[in-house]
Amino acid sequence: MSRENVDLVRRVYDEWARGDFSGGEFYDPEVEFEMVDWPEAGSSRGLEAMRDTWRAALGAWDEFRAEPRDVIEVGEQVVVHTHVTGRGKGSGVEVSADTATVWTVKSGRVVRLALYWDSARALEAAGRG
Repeated sequence: MSRENVDLVRRVYDEWARGDFSGGEFYDPEVEFEMVDWPEAGSSRGLEAMRDTWRAALGAWDEFRAEPRDVIEVGEQVVVHTHVTGRGKGSGVEVSADTATVWTVKSGRVVRLALYWDSARALEAAGRG
């Protein structure tokens, strides 16, 4: 099953790279979303609430880009090491960081999406730390 989970997560990143963030078919309607240790930490439950939380966090940036670098299968979870870059809205400060996201997939749908600024914490949360 984990290969299918990795393929699903890669499809989401492909759509994001094209600027398409609509992909609701990839998520469970009650998806849990958490920005665990991000500068703009937040959490929500449900697809619309996840979108609202993500939009609010991205509102702090004039530019924001997340590029997946490495994908690790951990049972029903997929850990994606990501390089993020951004430019702060108003401040113009450029930020670059290596982060990680833990995707929990059940029955072909993302049920939890947890973003970690600290990659080691993400691996620990997925049981690989």
